[in-house]
Amino acid sequence: MEQYLHTIGSYFFKVLIATGTQLFVLLGPLLVLAFIMHFVAKINEKLSYDVFGRTIYLYGFGWLGTAVHEMGHALFALLFRHKINDMVLFSPNAEAGSLGYVNHSYDKKSIYQNIGNFFIGIGPILLGSLLLFAITYFLYNFNIAKVSVTINADILLNINTFKSTALQIGSGIFNYGSYILKGEHACWWRLLILGYCLYAIGSSITLSPPDIKGAAKGFLFFAIVLFLFNSITLWIGNFTEKAFFTIGSYFSILYFLIILSIVANILFIIILLLMRFIKSLIIT
Repeated sequence: MEQYLHTIGSYFFKVLIATGTQLFVLLGPLLVLAFIMHFVAKINEKLSYDVFGRTIYLYGFGWLGTAVHEMGHALFALLFRHKINDMVLFSPNAEAGSLGYVNHSYDKKSIYQNIGNFFIGIGPILLGSLLLFAITYFLYNFNIAKVSVTINADILLNINTFKSTALQIGSGIFNYGSYILKGEHACWWRLLILGYCLYAIGSSITLSPPDIKGAAKGFLFFAIVLFLFNSITLWIGNFTEKAFFTIGSYFSILYFLIILSIVANILFIIILLLMRFIKSLIIT
């Protein structure tokens, strides 16, 4: 009996390890980049309020970022078959502290719709980054995939892979910037539109507490379903991890877009810090 219980315990421990590894392989880079993007954009947003003031920032830039933010939620709500009950893209409410919202409902018995909460929660980061691709393509006729690099979970596990990938990412960002500034379609008005869109959208790619709570709920549900699936199938072989590695490799362009968005936000933070410093000198 003791040997039997030990065998069962050992098996479920392997299932737990396999599940954690699979989640890391599939969603590890996305979660890390989403967290960094949220943190950087939050700083950008706060500095924007300090430099421009709430009213000027919101009606000059925030309206676009807020609309994209809410559309990010709405898009993934539709993709995961949630019902959108009410949606406001931009309506500043000082008392409630909200700028817009998407109210949605779903079938709590549906595995697909429950997992969808994760992507709905981080939808603003995904859509905001994808818009970087679209804006660059339509303004400059430039496909960011040309300068993208392969990014997967290996970079979080192997220091040598991390270093080489970081160098490739740096080179890709440099090539992107060079094309924007010196390419055949480079001109001041395109750069102005791109800069405005990147700043307006980038400073609003932050996640509210309800966004994070909803994403965590979807992630937890997915983890539980994956654990149950592995409990039934792991004895056959860990084929799920191999499948997730393959799927994860197709996310490289998305990861690169998020990294580009992070870099753009950091550049705007530096500019805003300089503007705040100059503003303080003038006021004093």
